[in-house]
Amino acid sequence: MAVTELLAQNDVKGSADHPVVSRFNGSWIRFYEFNKFSQYKLRTSLIKRGGEAAAKNQTLEGTVTRIVYQSPKTVNAFEIYKSYEQALVKNGFEKIFACETGACSDGFGYSYPSDNAPHIKSYIQDQRYFAGRRSENDTTDIYVSLYTVFTNDGPVARLDIIETKKMDKGQVTVTASKIKSDFEKTGKAVINQIYFESGKAILKSSSVTALAEVAKFLKENPLLKIFVVGHTDNDGDFDFNLNLSQQRAEATVKELNTKYGISADRLKAKGVGYLCPVASNSSESGKAKNRRVELVKQ
Repeated sequence: MAVTELLAQNDVKGSADHPVVSRFNGSWIRFYEFNKFSQYKLRTSLIKRGGEAAAKNQTLEGTVTRIVYQSPKTVNAFEIYKSYEQALVKNGFEKIFACETGACSDGFGYSYPSDNAPHIKSYIQDQRYFAGRRSENDTTDIYVSLYTVFTNDGPVARLDIIETKKMDKGQVTVTASKIKSDFEKTGKAVINQIYFESGKAILKSSSVTALAEVAKFLKENPLLKIFVVGHTDNDGDFDFNLNLSQQRAEATVKELNTKYGISADRLKAKGVGYLCPVASNSSESGKAKNRRVELVKQ
């Protein structure tokens, strides 16, 4: 049995690594808490001891997982922090705030609830902090709060993972009249509100409103024939995305035909993968824009 597996046997009962980020090799879980829905204050500034109330925070609501990992004294706290930071950035987390050692001030450990991590409160040696955000899909954002510090027991890494539902920011709603206007201007309409499960061609229930408006537009224009074109971001290789975009286009055609009564001979499904981006795939917001369905006049 590997050393990491042996140490993991020391994990507190009922605990587990979060699927978003794994533990540093050789560490074990000292504290674990999961709340299906809770409020969380994401630290976005230095925190002076006794001045936690005045510190800048971003209030979040959603699923909150809190994990405190303990590592042996032989491990370097800086190495642990950099390992986590690099993994988070590599996996698409954009930095919101970060600080190191004295720049974090002397109150970061004290800013955590006493029942969550009582053994880190009085330490500031080699402390570091990183807060980041990633857009997980069309409806969910994930925030990560990482705090590391060296204690008498060795380095400690505290990971808080918060999964929030995106708020409606007033996007233009898909309507039959808007689709008609787009067709008259450009011969096509871009539909961003047809959603699929990640990496699959399974339509989400949140697509119903957009699909109903597309069907309404087609019924109001009974002679019109269209291509239903699937687009993806560039996660995964080209062949995978080409097939996925084709399958999503076909799923959209099938839904319009079977559920909304649009004749199949008016619809042709085509997938182009990530060949026609409308934004950069280097950011999660850009990827979200590139995952779309377009209606194009035949």
